[in-house]
Formats: sequence, structure tokens, C-alpha cells
Amino acid sequence: MKRFRLRFVSRDTFARNVRASFSLSVRNTFETTPKWMWIAHILLTSFFSMLMFALIASYVGNPEVTVPYVVIGNAVQTVSFTTLRSIAEIPNREKHTGTLPPLMAAPSNLFEVFFGMALFNIFAGLVSATAGLMYAVLVFGVDFSAANVPLLALIIVMTSMSMTGLGMTIGGVGLHLRTATILSNITSYVGIVLCGVNFPVSYLPQWAQALSATHPLTYAVAATRGAVGGMSLAELWVPVSIMAFLGLFFLLFSMLFFKYFEEKSKKQGTLELF
Repeated sequence: MKRFRLRFVSRDTFARNVRASFSLSVRNTFETTPKWMWIAHILLTSFFSMLMFALIASYVGNPEVTVPYVVIGNAVQTVSFTTLRSIAEIPNREKHTGTLPPLMAAPSNLFEVFFGMALFNIFAGLVSATAGLMYAVLVFGVDFSAANVPLLALIIVMTSMSMTGLGMTIGGVGLHLRTATILSNITSYVGIVLCGVNFPVSYLPQWAQALSATHPLTYAVAATRGAVGGMSLAELWVPVSIMAFLGLFFLLFSMLFFKYFEEKSKKQGTLELF
């Protein structure tokens, strides 16, 4: 395999590249999608996802899987779904518009450019999570009277950030493949099953529990339920720290993925496949 090196730049250059890419991502989004449609998509997707699983939980009547249990799980899951899929599909959009080859020819580091674009999708994930928690209180009647609100806010931000690394990893594969949409869909839906969103992880077979332990969403869901129940950071230190570690691991891993598949796509001429 051809050897390659990651190219590091100064902090000022990195910040400038990320800021410019973020601004470009915001502009491009609202030039192609009306703001009201973007907001409606964020708000309605989270609501109907929560509603469907809340109705299922109500029908099944399992005392361990109550309506509040699945509502909180799906409020967190919307962060994962929105952030991961949107970030993973950034290379697809650049291929479709024909702007990926010029981006790769620019002197800026490609990973920095895509990371800057990802920041807007992180913001979208935070909006989705905020809406989901509001639905939990106002529509589904979840009791937040004992909730540790500052810790809950921190966990939601960390959840969105931790899913960024996983999304960027899938996006790196998308540089070489015709599209990463199928892979991002599989990862999102597998997360719903494996990560304790709608039922405890203990219900899964042992091999699936092992897979669950490698996904940041598992710890995000557990930590969020704990914060809603009034637990402190000291009590939730284990899931919060593991989630942060996995998020950082995937982010660093995605840097290697981007570089590897960037070189591979140049060599095999797959940059314009979509």
C-alpha cells in the first residue's frame, strides 16, 4: 500500500479554513432549501420518530419500556440520525455538484474543509435534540422536574460532537465509493437497534451487546436518561467519558480514512462518480 503522511497546518490556518467552510455550507444549504422547509424537516422528523415508538411502547405495555423511556431514547437518537447522516453525505453532495475535484486541488486540507461543513450539521443535530426534549415535556408528558438541566445540555452537545467523528469516517469512505448513503443509513438504523434507544441493551444477544459497547450513541442515551432522572456528572462519569473517548477516536480515525481514500480515489479516478 502506498505510504502517505497527514499534513498538519497552523492553528490560524485551520481555524480560517474551518470558518470559511462553515460559512459556505450555511450559504449553500439555504440557497437550495428554503429556511422554513429546513426547519420543518428538523422538527417533524424528530416528532414523528418519537411518536411512532411511543405508540408502540404504549401498545406493548412492557413495564421496563415505558413511553418516557422510548421518548427520551428517541430524542437523543434524532441527534445521531441528523448529525451522522448529514455529515456522512457531504462528499456525495460535493460529487453531485461537481465541486469535489476543485476542493481536492485547493491548497486547503480536505479534512478541514469537510469538518467546517460538518459544523452546520452539528448545529442541526442540536436543534433536533432541543425540539425532541421539548416534545418529550409538552406532548408526551415526560417529567423533567428532577432533571439536571446543565448536565443534560452538556450531554446533548457531546452527543452531537461524538457522532461527528463517526459521520466523518463514513464520509471518508464516500470519497472513493459512488455514494456513502447506504452505509450511513445502515449505521443509523443499526444504532436504533443496538444502542438502547427503544429497549435495554440487556435484551440483546451477547454478540450484539459487544457491538453496542463500541457505539457512542449507547452511552449518550444512558447518560441522557440519567440526567433527566437528576443524576450528577460524578454519577454519570463512566458513560460520559466513554462517549467522549469514542467520539475522539472516530474523529482521529476519520482523518486517516480521509487521507487514505483521497489518495485511492485520485489513483483510481473515482472522484466524479455519483
